[in-house]
Amino acid sequence: MLLGTFLTGAAALCAASLVSSKGRKYLLGDVEQDWLANELEFDQLLADGQTVSLKDGSFVRVFSLSGLSYETRSVPEQEVLARGRASTFNQFLSSGSSLRLFGIKRRRDVSFRAEWPSPTLKEVGEAEQRLYQNAYSLVWYLVLTTKTSAELEKTSRGLISGFKAYSIRPVPAAQEHNQPCELTRVLNYLVCGELKPEIARLSAGISANLPASDIHVSTDGAIDTFTPHKTFNRVIAVRGWPETVSGMLVSRLLALSGEIEVCQIVRPLDNTKQIALFTRQITEQKHNYFGTGAVLAELEAVNEDLLNNAQQLQETQFQITVRSHNEAELASLIDQVTAILDNGRIRYCIETIGAATAWFNRMPGRDKLLRPLKITESNVAALWPFQFSPIGLWSSPFGDRPVRLFKTPTGQNYAFQFHVSDKPQSPGNYLMFAPTGGGKSTLLLHLLGGLAKFQGVRNYVFDSKEGARFMIEAFGGTYQGYQDLALNPLDIDLDDKSARHRVRLILQAMLGESFDDSMDDDLHAALDMAGELEPGLRTLNNIYGAAFPAQSLIRKLFSKWVSTDEGADGQFSHVFNAPRDRISGFLEQSFLVGINMNEALKDPVLGPPVVAHISGAISAAAKRGQGGFSIFIDEAANLLRNNGFRDVVQEMFREYRKLNGLVGLAFQEPSSLLEFDGASAMIENAQTLLFLPNSQTKVQNLEPFNLSPEQIAFIKGEGDMKGGRQVLVVKRFEANNVNESTILDVDLSGLGDALRFYRAGDEPMGIIHQLKDQWGEQWLAKL
Repeated sequence: MLLGTFLTGAAALCAASLVSSKGRKYLLGDVEQDWLANELEFDQLLADGQTVSLKDGSFVRVFSLSGLSYETRSVPEQEVLARGRASTFNQFLSSGSSLRLFGIKRRRDVSFRAEWPSPTLKEVGEAEQRLYQNAYSLVWYLVLTTKTSAELEKTSRGLISGFKAYSIRPVPAAQEHNQPCELTRVLNYLVCGELKPEIARLSAGISANLPASDIHVSTDGAIDTFTPHKTFNRVIAVRGWPETVSGMLVSRLLALSGEIEVCQIVRPLDNTKQIALFTRQITEQKHNYFGTGAVLAELEAVNEDLLNNAQQLQETQFQITVRSHNEAELASLIDQVTAILDNGRIRYCIETIGAATAWFNRMPGRDKLLRPLKITESNVAALWPFQFSPIGLWSSPFGDRPVRLFKTPTGQNYAFQFHVSDKPQSPGNYLMFAPTGGGKSTLLLHLLGGLAKFQGVRNYVFDSKEGARFMIEAFGGTYQGYQDLALNPLDIDLDDKSARHRVRLILQAMLGESFDDSMDDDLHAALDMAGELEPGLRTLNNIYGAAFPAQSLIRKLFSKWVSTDEGADGQFSHVFNAPRDRISGFLEQSFLVGINMNEALKDPVLGPPVVAHISGAISAAAKRGQGGFSIFIDEAANLLRNNGFRDVVQEMFREYRKLNGLVGLAFQEPSSLLEFDGASAMIENAQTLLFLPNSQTKVQNLEPFNLSPEQIAFIKGEGDMKGGRQVLVVKRFEANNVNESTILDVDLSGLGDALRFYRAGDEPMGIIHQLKDQWGEQWLAKL
């Protein structure tokens, strides 16, 4: 008897050892297999390469959605889209099937290495690299389960048709066994919560072959996975909904900084059974002494919808799964999620003993829901707008890197480019509208500093009030006042037709609004005369006396620009009378050149010809170079008051892309541009529009930009997307079918110590002067 007891105990001990992974290894050795295999419902991958059969005979198909951008869509548009989603669910989901909706946010390294021309820009680049090593990506999936293959095909066609605007597609298996397989990745994710892009396709038998992971579930709700590093997971399930809720819930949850999964399991209920149930409840309510009219009216309304097949009840389970590699971060993420739920008056439970059930309910074939709630398909459609922000463009004609990386309100990453494509000579002109003190200079210099990573690309800034001087010099660029430049637009080969045309436009700009067509012959005669002089003698001073008729209006107008033989110095005689034009040498001194225009930008007579001449020199240099260039003109409104300069700008917008160049103009508000003839042409030829919030902007001044009500609300500092340092980016180019809009978070505080390079004013410039005096040419490394 004692022996029998002993043997029984030994058998029990042996069985207990087999339950433990350590005991298995000790008694049986380390056998490589998936100990979850017998728990999975997956069976076979069918021949079509996208359908999975379950052990109970059901069929599963996975769909991926890109989603839609909602940041700038009007409320009526959003309502139409919601009704479309509800209609699709109502028509194509039937009793006995189930749909699992997933929004999955996972950490993703989108940083990149680059070569920088200065130590300061290298420090900024490394700070940006560290920031985006911990970036996130967001994906949407639908997992459909049906009882028959015919029902699967019918429902699949309905979903593909109804969600076409969301770029839905079936998730396929890889054709070869050694290729990365998206379908295997999703199935494996449902088991272990890890989206591994490198997972290869498995054999047709799925259940025992998914790599998955070791998974440990505690009765206190902790779920630990090992993929291979330990990851902590917790499930938060919704126990009750308030009277109203919107898709902003899912968007706000997935906008949190962390790895989050939002999942809802939807099981359509049989209408006949639900009608019978509601009829009985209505009868009970009518005969209930303590019944209320409000409850009765609600029951009757739902029953009426069911009778008319206008609505269909769904049994659902909504849950949020958060995960992290450390427990402190996990606790913080749970607090943030529950705060959003609390603010939305949503009842929830941080699962403990039910955590395992909630976790495995995410997999098809497990339809006994932990916390089932009945709602209609309209409610499901409202909760799931499948929000997606544009991701930008990774490459451009300048190179295979983005100019800069930013975040969108949904927490996704946006690769900013000025260009609309990466094809050679792709256009990239832009207009920026920003109020004084709105952060325009900081944002633009951050972008232009990003262009410095592309070898051979030069950036030229026509600055106002020295707002960009510190940043230009801190980034390693060159900065100088226009009055200190040796300028002479006549010091050029005047036999070259394009060069001659460019100089003629400059001369026209010098005449300002007083120019008329009758002066054109005089301008050509002056150019002919200049062409007869030797280089070094071709100056306005030398041709003035003979080129323009005495007592003529054109002679009087040009007197501002010359010193006469009688000793009279014109107001601007110091600007364009250098014996030789030295602007080309100055422009080639650095990858980033700033020109202090100050009063020139305010003067509609002085500024336009100066900018036109320097821009012409830039284009001439671009013809000799290979890398491309960008020109940014601050406070452009006053310059556009000059007819000649408007012609120059139009030519720059049209022609500079052929030289691999782009041009940007900045205004304090849209009205500053719209008051000029040709404003519509400038808007049409600007592929990128950037709007910083400005509550003083008038709605009528935004009409020419063809913006949506939501975009206008953002510009005026209203709407759901307001707050923080943000900018509205609108990119349009019909030839490439480009039409996207998004809101970017341009708060640069994430750069840490590198933010010290983004300053302006006398005090920061004093630091530079002190460092130059102390360290000479080595000053930049000491900044």
